[in-house]
Amino acid sequence: MTQPVVTTIDTIPEHIRKLAITMQAQSAEIAIKMGCEPRKLLWQSYKKSIICKTIFINGEIGAIFGISGALYGEVGQPWLIMSDEVNAYPFKVAFVYRKELVKFQQMFSVLEDYVDEDNINAIRMLELMKFKVSKNRIPFGEVNLRRAERRG
Repeated sequence: MTQPVVTTIDTIPEHIRKLAITMQAQSAEIAIKMGCEPRKLLWQSYKKSIICKTIFINGEIGAIFGISGALYGEVGQPWLIMSDEVNAYPFKVAFVYRKELVKFQQMFSVLEDYVDEDNINAIRMLELMKFKVSKNRIPFGEVNLRRAERRG
């Protein structure tokens, strides 16, 4: 089996438009349940980000990730949205994202994210990235979120 070609570049608006169409269905559904249109939520995340990168797998968008937060603040909010392209190579994206989280942790002593309690794959990814995922529920729209935290 041939290894995939994985590249990471700075995100541009065209990447956001493409990922809005190809994002994993569960991510799109969660955005809708939260009362947001998936493309708009992705665009807002991009615009708020200090750093935003796109991961390509064999030339196709596999994921976009970024981090937002107040400069010189303690807490950073990383985010990661994946496309269906990732399903064949989830660990390739995890490897890239883990390295970036180390850089994010140098900027912020605490990394904080929120995840739908029903999104088992996202919870597993966060745990793989060394986040501690709370058991407490936070109602938001039609979903229950759980806080995930990673301390430096």
